[in-house]
Amino acid sequence: MSADRRFEPQTISRTERWGETLQWLIEYRAFILLAIAVVYAVLFVPFFATERNITQMTTQFSIDGIISIGLTILMIAWGIDLGVGATMALGGVVFALAQDLGVPIAALLGILAGACVGIVNGFVVTKMRVNFFIATLSSMVAVQGITFIISEEMTIYGHAEGFGWMGSAKLGILEFPALAFFGIGIIAHLIMTQTRIGTYWYAIGGNADASHRAGLHVNLLFALAFVVAGLCSGVAGVLLASRSVSANPGVGRDTALFAISATVIGGTSLFGGVGNVLGAVAGVLLLGVIRNSLNLLGVSAYWQWVIQGIILVSVVISDVYVNRRRRTA
Repeated sequence: MSADRRFEPQTISRTERWGETLQWLIEYRAFILLAIAVVYAVLFVPFFATERNITQMTTQFSIDGIISIGLTILMIAWGIDLGVGATMALGGVVFALAQDLGVPIAALLGILAGACVGIVNGFVVTKMRVNFFIATLSSMVAVQGITFIISEEMTIYGHAEGFGWMGSAKLGILEFPALAFFGIGIIAHLIMTQTRIGTYWYAIGGNADASHRAGLHVNLLFALAFVVAGLCSGVAGVLLASRSVSANPGVGRDTALFAISATVIGGTSLFGGVGNVLGAVAGVLLLGVIRNSLNLLGVSAYWQWVIQGIILVSVVISDVYVNRRRRTA
């Protein structure tokens, strides 16, 4: 009898099925909530579905969205960068200061400025063994100071020919920043799902010690993830400066909150090793739709911060729940 029971199909209890369903809902929460938010906005928010509003909305959230993509890769590798907003401001200022060299060269220098911040963060975290929260918080303060020094605490306006092209060029209803956001999202998704380095980032985020024993260069890969986050911040800074035809050294103070919120809402775990870029893109779209809808409804900016904070706390709690279930499994 005991031998026969081994081949009997195992039944799944109602509690286990509910737990699996709840976990599925949590993992795909960004896509589900995005669909609900869009349907509600189209039906009940005045002027939401107009071409002008869609164009402005997608452009506005795409800047921070590019940063969210870089943060997604970094958080999958189990890191975080609290200074992405300051890095974005630095990239924009460098772009504006170098505009007399030509817009393409200036844009490249602005992006490289962001990458340099990422290199410094990666070095401090991996070689000097400083906790990434402390390291990026310190670099944020330093980068803010550097940005104000080189800009002489003034907004730098674009005067070179083509300076505002990247911020105003349009294809259909989408402007260039939105096109860049979706394009970078697709490229990042392919890197994370179709290449070895993407697999390695997932591996070191899931278990850095096991990855090291398997022969992976954990420190190099971890540092490279910081560089990617810096690059994305530099790109965002250049696009923001081009869009506004000016570079303000004080921008980006709320960027980290938005980017981290979108990344976590999109399913990227705070514990590393879990997440996907498409989920982060959905998280960005969700927060963008919510912000835009609240603005159209005349809700105060302060209440918008409260709502975003509640959403973030709720998502973190759900992330802890899912992580516990994974460990138990």
